[in-house]
Amino acid sequence: MIRKAKFFIVGLVCFLLGEAAVGQQFPLTNHYLFNPYSLSPTFAGSRGAGEFFFNYRKDWLNFNPAPETFRFNTNFHIGNNMYLGAEAFLDKVDIFERFKGTLSYTYRLQMERSQFLHFGVWGSAYQNTISLDDIHGNLDDPLFRNLDQLSKMTYNAGFSLIYFNQNFNVGFGMPTIIRTKDAYVMESQGNFAFEQEFQFHISNTFDLSSDVQLMPFVVVRRTSNQPTIIDVSASFIFGERFWLSGLYRNSQMLSLGVGGELFNTMNLNYSYEVGIGGIHYRSGGTHEITLGFRFGSYSGDEEREKKQPKQKNKKYMLHDYQQLYEQKYRRD
Repeated sequence: MIRKAKFFIVGLVCFLLGEAAVGQQFPLTNHYLFNPYSLSPTFAGSRGAGEFFFNYRKDWLNFNPAPETFRFNTNFHIGNNMYLGAEAFLDKVDIFERFKGTLSYTYRLQMERSQFLHFGVWGSAYQNTISLDDIHGNLDDPLFRNLDQLSKMTYNAGFSLIYFNQNFNVGFGMPTIIRTKDAYVMESQGNFAFEQEFQFHISNTFDLSSDVQLMPFVVVRRTSNQPTIIDVSASFIFGERFWLSGLYRNSQMLSLGVGGELFNTMNLNYSYEVGIGGIHYRSGGTHEITLGFRFGSYSGDEEREKKQPKQKNKKYMLHDYQQLYEQKYRRD
């Protein structure tokens, strides 16, 4: 436990002392603490079962209309240490609506008895929509004439690596690989403009007693031309079924959450986010709720291979039969 704590601290310090870069270009969620696929698709297969989650988030309650995000994700085992996953979210802010759909592939490589390396790649499609019917302006503008909405679609890709060692994991990746050329022109036409994004995380689960565990979790997001986003959180897990969590984000935001596993397969989590400074201070807070289900179970392909009896080489099987025949012939 002490050795893992050292790795946790060293890894975090080394990354945070690196060259400052910059974070957020898509809606964030705090519920990756118990739904890690929403942080990185490379987490697929890390829970030993297939799963799917539904998430709803309403930001800045003092504003009308308030931003809303609907999210769904799933991942499942397809054999030979391979996993598929999918995610979709819809983000709505007044006349602006953004949709994202993602398909992912993850491969799980066993390095030692309890050490694994996950490699994941994914592709995403984005659609940006602006409802022109709700705009109060000059209806004779050539941009609006004979249109009720502007809609554009584009594509991107990402990858990441995650190392697992029992309850410890650390990962690095690029959720957004392709940078948009002429970003300002693209945005003015109602399309998406992407900046390259880098993401680092580190986490470990410590046993405080036979029934209580502590899981610290740190996430750093760096995006060109945007502020660095840093999450520092801690979750107390009771009996491996219920949890209380607290999260601080360096954009002067604090989140408190509670959740648990119900009926062995269903998970429910709720968090309330409040601003403690800056623009978030008078936002009115944010509600987020997630409902999840786990289905099936698998211990990993490497475990099944160990359990399968090894067949003898046919050459040696024939030799065994010959010996049995000779022994019977001598007795007769």
